[in-house]
Amino acid sequence: MGRITAFDYPPGPHVRRHGPFGYTDYKSYRDWLRDDFCFRCVFCLRRERWVRRRATFHIDHLVPRSEAPERACDYTNLVYVCASCNSVKSDLAVPDPCQVGFGQCVRVHDDGRIEPLSETGELLVDLLRLDDKDCTRYRKMILDTLRLIVRNKERDAHLQWMGYPEELPDLSRKTPPGNSRPDGIKRSCFARKLQGKLPESY
Repeated sequence: MGRITAFDYPPGPHVRRHGPFGYTDYKSYRDWLRDDFCFRCVFCLRRERWVRRRATFHIDHLVPRSEAPERACDYTNLVYVCASCNSVKSDLAVPDPCQVGFGQCVRVHDDGRIEPLSETGELLVDLLRLDDKDCTRYRKMILDTLRLIVRNKERDAHLQWMGYPEELPDLSRKTPPGNSRPDGIKRSCFARKLQGKLPESY
């Protein structure tokens, strides 16, 4: 339990480990996306473990269905997001996390403030309102809580906040019409947990 990394954005573009295709309902990709994006919102980094109901997370289309209906069920056009970011984004065109590393674009400070580091970062923050009072207050609350947990060396509490969900999806039981990255199933969180290779926290 060292530095608080809850709001450290990945330095490089997200590399998808799964490639299911052929579903006719984009909601069928939900568990694949949950695993691919580590059970957190790709835009604000809110985690499933921080909310009461999983229904507060949605599937977002990077290119809106209104612009590209043919990509409605294209896995490469889908990302896992929280309800708040999904509502704010709506049909806006935002940077693709698989094309740019958000960690190179924005930085979150210890007091919850988010700082754009580039033009792309400014676009991301402005479009998704990541610097509004509610978002900043929320990040500060999480960071303050985690700092207190670390200071008191409360390991169980730390894992409750920073661990993986207790119920991980077994993607080997999923039967999409096709999968361009079948080996990704072996690297899923569920599979790694069975192998004893999944870290306790992330």
